[in-house]
Amino acid sequence: MSRLVSEEVSKNAFGKVTGKMSKAFVIATFSLIAIILLLVFGFYFFKQYMIKTKLADFSFPPVAVTSVSTHKEDWLEEIKAVGHVTANQEVNITPQLSGQIKRIAFSSGEYVEKGQLIVQLDTSLLKANLKTSLANLMLAELEYQRQLKLLKTHSTSQDAVDSSFAKLSTSQADVEYIQTQMDFMAIKAPFSGRLGIRNVNLGDYVQPGTSIVELQNQDNQFIDFSIPEAYLSKVALKQQVHFSTDTYPDEDFIASITAIDPMVDSVSHNLDIRAQVLDSRVPLISGMYVEANIQSNHMAHVIPLPSIAVTYSLYGDAVYVLKPETKFASKEHEGMFEYQVERRAVQVGRKRGGNLGILKGLKVGEQVVTSNQQQLKPGSKVLLNNSKAFAVAANSDKTSVGQAQFSPKRVSSNSAEVNHSQGE
Repeated sequence: MSRLVSEEVSKNAFGKVTGKMSKAFVIATFSLIAIILLLVFGFYFFKQYMIKTKLADFSFPPVAVTSVSTHKEDWLEEIKAVGHVTANQEVNITPQLSGQIKRIAFSSGEYVEKGQLIVQLDTSLLKANLKTSLANLMLAELEYQRQLKLLKTHSTSQDAVDSSFAKLSTSQADVEYIQTQMDFMAIKAPFSGRLGIRNVNLGDYVQPGTSIVELQNQDNQFIDFSIPEAYLSKVALKQQVHFSTDTYPDEDFIASITAIDPMVDSVSHNLDIRAQVLDSRVPLISGMYVEANIQSNHMAHVIPLPSIAVTYSLYGDAVYVLKPETKFASKEHEGMFEYQVERRAVQVGRKRGGNLGILKGLKVGEQVVTSNQQQLKPGSKVLLNNSKAFAVAANSDKTSVGQAQFSPKRVSSNSAEVNHSQGE
């Protein structure tokens, strides 16, 4: 009995000890997990804090660029246009009647005189019809004369005489009609000129509108071109036009304006102009592409810039300008200065040589970036490097000049600008 009581007491004591140990284990386990999570999250947030701190202190190295100082120039205003050479007279020779070609009386490229035979069509059927018409005409003439004699003796009426005269007139018209058709079968040159390439062969059956050959009179040639309607007040009759062609790039041709279209195209708002070629030392061919240049007496005030300084996009033309208030001496490159840039929209005028005339958007004395614009955006930092060696490299291959390419030669802050600059 005492043994049973003792065992029961031992079991109760062991259960109490086991319960206390389980609670302590759970508490220890959760505490360890909490400490681990605290360390993990602490490390993560510390890492993010350090990254943000590093990024806040980080800045991209400045982009090495060249620049040009802006200045004003007075350019004699020019109007440039593209056009083509036009012959004095040109025609596509075609038949007026259908027929088979019996004779070709020319060679391709041959010079022909006005009225010279080009092509003869078959007239066999017309000749047969002409004989019939001539016989009818002869009969009508005899009948008319007989009626006149009868009228004098009052043996016929005036109506019979009139009827016979009408038949005579009809017969005469039939003969003239057939003779005209026969004339049309002989296709002749309408004016003197040079023929083109033959488009038909002997025996071909041609119809009205079939192209036989081109004929051009190139004694007096013209150039036709169009200009925007805004320039109407700057052109006049007899005004000289200089033009050039890709065929003769070293030749400067001169023409004089002979006609200005009185109507402006409602779609393109362009005005057609024709000018007669005055001095042609080399042969020009009709249809040849030309670049016309009209000089006026108006002077345009422009800011010339190298064409490479202007960037083009769907949003318009723009340049990058150095902001003078952001200028400071470079710590890594002695004697050079760093800037921030701004993107400036500009209105571009005409081109002269390698320069573009800027009409609006810039002021005199500003510094405009002329290289590495593809690496820039508004607010970018740049290192101005106008040394001759770097300028040559930047302008010869803009894409190969990166941020790390600097001239080792020391450059003073007062060094001259790249080729196009006139100085500050």
